[in-house]
Amino acid sequence: MATVEFLHIHKSYPDGTRALNDLNLKVAEGEMMVLVGPSGCGKSTSLRLLAGLEPVSGGELLIDGECVNERPPQHRDIAMVFQNYALYPHMTVRRNLAFPLQMLKMTKAEIAKRVEETAQLLGLAELLERRPRQLSGGQRQRVAMGRAMVRQPQVFLMDEPLSNLDAKLRTQIRAEIADLQKRLRITTIYVTHDQVEAMTLGDRIAVLNAGRLQQVGPPQELYEQPANAFVAAFLGNPGMNIFAARLSRNSGMLQLESDGWRIPIEQLLASKPGLEEYLEHPILVGLRPEAFSPEVTPAYPAIVVSIESLGHERLLYFRPAATTPSTAQKTLVARLSCTQAEAVGQNIRLGFKPEQLYFFTGEGEVIA
Repeated sequence: MATVEFLHIHKSYPDGTRALNDLNLKVAEGEMMVLVGPSGCGKSTSLRLLAGLEPVSGGELLIDGECVNERPPQHRDIAMVFQNYALYPHMTVRRNLAFPLQMLKMTKAEIAKRVEETAQLLGLAELLERRPRQLSGGQRQRVAMGRAMVRQPQVFLMDEPLSNLDAKLRTQIRAEIADLQKRLRITTIYVTHDQVEAMTLGDRIAVLNAGRLQQVGPPQELYEQPANAFVAAFLGNPGMNIFAARLSRNSGMLQLESDGWRIPIEQLLASKPGLEEYLEHPILVGLRPEAFSPEVTPAYPAIVVSIESLGHERLLYFRPAATTPSTAQKTLVARLSCTQAEAVGQNIRLGFKPEQLYFFTGEGEVIA
């Protein structure tokens, strides 16, 4: 096991594209750190830099406190699992697992021992004589993981390893990865664009966007205390509703105005005194889909746009019923139980508790 540090890491390409901008991140020994963000945010680039597959443009990469910027990939004691498995099709599972150990010039006895131990750990013992074409997608993924694990590296890198699997198999393998990592306690950096994977796998999550680190912390902390509107909207399934609003006073009482809704929030000033600084200024407001309920008062008028039935619950997409309808109105989403019987085009009323609101500046930074 080892610690990993990205110190002021920059990565630019010859065409001027900047993939990473001043990335600072420390991964503790034995930790599962998940890098998450949209496509092109710099997640996979971070792994490739750490693995030595690409040079850094600036900053330092540290493994156990030692700078590895100039160290060749084979001397970094890192193992990587790729999205496409990268198994040797002409080799059996046994030979695929043994190959990296042969490259390290280990003895036949030690190779055989490690291959057997790894196969047992991953449930591959009965598949050792098969070739990749004879395996299912989940079995191939286990072999790819085994080929990385058999070396017993200091650091384990996983680049969207489940993206080629169907939804059911992803859930199963995700649980297996989490269990293995907790048992082995290998320092692991896991890259995904799937925020459900991030929330369920990571000891901590690092959210990236456009090459910049947005926030890092335990999954629940990021969910409940997002640093900005991007993190708030990205984490959660569906993500947080973010809509434009303005703070104003009506008869001396503070309220939010948005698309015809006037939401009294005077009672929030005790816990959020900084809100008054934004009086009569445009801000962004966030509200989780599960915060809405037709049974909470006061409730606000809305028009149903579409409905997704998920069996045990429904996702209700709606627009606030403004006095003057506008094409600029934002569609919001509510997570409701299946006991309600709304229909597309129906006028309904939805309420929420003001303390469930999140407040951001017009630029998207959280208002403390």
